[in-house]
Amino acid sequence: MSLRQRLHRIEDLVLAVMGIGLLLLAGLQVCLRALGGGVEWFDPLLRTMTLWLAMLGALVATREGRHLHIDLLARRLAERFGAWPGRLVLLFSTAVCVVLAQASYELVKLEYEGGAAAFAAVPNWLAMAILPLAFAWMALRFALQMIWPATAEPHA
Repeated sequence: MSLRQRLHRIEDLVLAVMGIGLLLLAGLQVCLRALGGGVEWFDPLLRTMTLWLAMLGALVATREGRHLHIDLLARRLAERFGAWPGRLVLLFSTAVCVVLAQASYELVKLEYEGGAAAFAAVPNWLAMAILPLAFAWMALRFALQMIWPATAEPHA
């Protein structure tokens, strides 16, 4: 098994565990509230888990080429110009993810300096750390798909 396949399995496993954990904790919170209680920091924890789940899902979607993209023009131009329009779309996607990674890094830095807690004793910056990491990883994936389309990560 290659390193890339191992990384894919780890991504898939973390995504599955986080999804199941989110469902179980949300169900537990609903039950506790029905009984007149609930854990105060579960709601911010669930919001943080939702953010992480969404970003990890975006990573998997990028890996499998199932991300949202608008490439109608690139498809039409591909008939005439080959792979270049698709590569331009990937270049644009890479650039957008780089900008988002940088902006979210700055946000995480500000949260680190602020020192506020997201839930329990977990700081806000740690809860938001997935943002620059995921956007940087997606930028890398788009760039690799642009440079080496033949070795782009396979679907499914």
